[in-house]
Amino acid sequence: MKKSNLALIFLGLSLGIYGQGLGLKEILKRVESSNPEVKIKELDVKIKEKGKNKAFKNVLLPPVNLSTEEEWEIVKDEGIGFKEIEAYIPIFQGGRMVYGYKKAAKEFDMAKENSKLSIYQWQESSVDQYFKALNYRKQKEITEETIKALEKQRARLDGMYRENKMIAKSEVLKVEADIENNRAINLKNSQREREAKETLMKLLSYKLDNKLQLEEFNAMDYLKKLGEIKRVEDPKNTTLGKREELAVDIAEYDVKIAKADLYPSLYVKPSHKFKEKIGDKLVTTNEGMIEVGFRYRFEWGGTLDSVNQKRYALDQAKIRYADNLQGIELDMRNKLGEIESLGGQCEAQRKRVELLRENLKIDNLRYDNELVTTFDYLNSVKLLKMAEEDYYKIQRDLVLATIEYENLYK
Repeated sequence: MKKSNLALIFLGLSLGIYGQGLGLKEILKRVESSNPEVKIKELDVKIKEKGKNKAFKNVLLPPVNLSTEEEWEIVKDEGIGFKEIEAYIPIFQGGRMVYGYKKAAKEFDMAKENSKLSIYQWQESSVDQYFKALNYRKQKEITEETIKALEKQRARLDGMYRENKMIAKSEVLKVEADIENNRAINLKNSQREREAKETLMKLLSYKLDNKLQLEEFNAMDYLKKLGEIKRVEDPKNTTLGKREELAVDIAEYDVKIAKADLYPSLYVKPSHKFKEKIGDKLVTTNEGMIEVGFRYRFEWGGTLDSVNQKRYALDQAKIRYADNLQGIELDMRNKLGEIESLGGQCEAQRKRVELLRENLKIDNLRYDNELVTTFDYLNSVKLLKMAEEDYYKIQRDLVLATIEYENLYK
């Protein structure tokens, strides 16, 4: 293959890499698969799942003990081998192991709900940085155009001053000062854009200097795709509601586990001796036996106090559950109203931005023809900048409100 062909292929690949865009949809998906904090929560789920499996095995499978312990002289003569095997089979423990398993299962479910909430939290953080970067990029673009217009004005005024002194030197200096001021503003805009984009790259587990280009956001397309938002009627069925219910369930099992200490433990312990020490020797016996017994430990007021502590914690969980459910319902109503309001604000602000952009185009022409002063022109620039910044804030708030409502309350 010719070198020129290789160069073209490499150039095409490079353009594909550097030209790749990153939009809102891709950002939300990337958080689910790559955000470090989300991965940590996913590992929490696996840890809780192992705890649940361990508790289940403890219910079904009795502990088995294989042991040997001898003096060195006997070990030299007889070698190392098991003398005895025994199994501890609990018959009744007041439900401690069963309730322990059920509690572990609820904790596993809680970890799954917390994992979902972690995704939503970091999606919100990523969306925030995405819109910050878009805003600073737009501010930079407007300022660059402003600098170009001011430089043209400076060249015109400087020419007039040098040719016939018809204007004061101070007029040229004022425009030069405005140019330097806007250059300083753009240095700040560039720095803030870089900070927001690199923060976003970190949240998405990209390299900080990744060349991905952030795609512009279209609020109207977003609202059209969003369609009608389904109203959630029962807060108990939401992600937050389920988590609050699980907290009550866990507290109930804590009470039951504490109450299990009020009952004796009944057990059966089958064992088999392979060898028995007689004098200084080990004698083969091959003898089996079954032991039946019970254990009971009562710490006087301590046991009852532990039960009462867990009962008070359960009462707290129930009060918190009822209060939080009402709070969830209130938040759902407010968030839905906020989304509807932000949708209207977004459309109104979009129209305002378009009008101010058109106004600035006209003022650019008028400024070129010396029909408006530098002050008036810069005032038009300022109004557009503020409108653009407000527009991005409203778009960001709209997306965040939608994510929160659809994710937390679905």
